[in-house]
Amino acid sequence: MLFISWLVQCLLILASVAFYTLFERKVIGLFHLRVGPNKVSIVGLVQPLLDGLKLFTKQNLVPLRANKYVYVLAPQIGLFLAFFVWLTLPNLYLIVSINYRIVLFFCVGSVIVFSVLLSGWSSNSKYRLIGRLRSVAQSISYESVFRTLIVMLMILILSYSIRSLFSQSSVLFLVFFPIWIICTLAEGHRAPFDFSESESELVSGFNTEYSGANFAFCFLAEYAILLYSCFLITYIFFIWLLPVRMVLITLIAAFFSFFFAWIRITFCRFRYDMLIIISWKILLPAVLCLFMAFIPVILYKF
Repeated sequence: MLFISWLVQCLLILASVAFYTLFERKVIGLFHLRVGPNKVSIVGLVQPLLDGLKLFTKQNLVPLRANKYVYVLAPQIGLFLAFFVWLTLPNLYLIVSINYRIVLFFCVGSVIVFSVLLSGWSSNSKYRLIGRLRSVAQSISYESVFRTLIVMLMILILSYSIRSLFSQSSVLFLVFFPIWIICTLAEGHRAPFDFSESESELVSGFNTEYSGANFAFCFLAEYAILLYSCFLITYIFFIWLLPVRMVLITLIAAFFSFFFAWIRITFCRFRYDMLIIISWKILLPAVLCLFMAFIPVILYKF
C-alpha cells in the first residue's frame, strides 16, 4: 500500500514539475513584457507535456571517454532521491511512522549532492568538472549553515520528528525565516546561486553533455526538490497561522513557488567568492548568534 501511494505521489510530483515549468516561463514572460508559451493548446497548457515527450524520445548520447554506467545512473539516482525526500512530509504518508524524520531528511539532503558530483565526474569534461567543483563547494558551505539551523529547531522542540516540528511551529520560528530562504536557494542551486549550471559562463555546467531523458532527469530532480522546499517552508513557518487544510497549505506553497521564480527574475548571479563569503562570514555567524540568543528558551524547556 505504501509503495503504491508513493508511486502515485511520484506521478503527481512529475505533473506538478511539468506545469510549474510552464508557470515559471509565463511569470518570466510577464515580468519581461513578453507573452511566453501560448501557441500549443489553450494558453500553452500542453507545452510541458510536449517538451517532456520531445526529451524522452530523443537519443541519449554518451561521450566516448565517459564512464558509461556512472554517467547514465547519476541523474536517475538524483531523481530517485528527490522523490524519496517527499516521504519526510508526514501529512502525505500518515501510515508511515518514522520518529527520526529529521535525521532522514539530513541523510537524503546530504546524499543528493553526490548525483551532481558523479554526473560531473563521469563524463571527463572540463566544463562539467568546473560545474561539479562549484556545486560541491557550494553545497558544503551552505549545508553547514542549513544543518546548524535545523539542529537549533530540533533542540527547541526536543524531538527528531518533523511531525513535532510542524505541531510546535510558532511565530518564534520566523526569526530563522530569511536564513532558511537563502539556504534553500543555495541548496537547490536556484538563481542567484545557480553556479552548478551557469549557462552563460560554463555551457550549462555539470549537465553539458546530457541529452534526452538524462537531461530531463536532472531538471526534474531540481524542480521536485524546489516544490518540496515550498511545502516544507509552509509547514515549518506558517502552519500556526491556519488550520491544517491541504488547500490552504497548497496555496501558500504555490505562493512560495512564485516567490522563487520572482527571485530568479529579479537578482543577477552572484560572484562565486561572494557566495562563499556570505556563507562562512555572514550566515554561519548569524546562526550561531541566534543560537546564543535562544539559550534561555532552551534552558527553560529543559
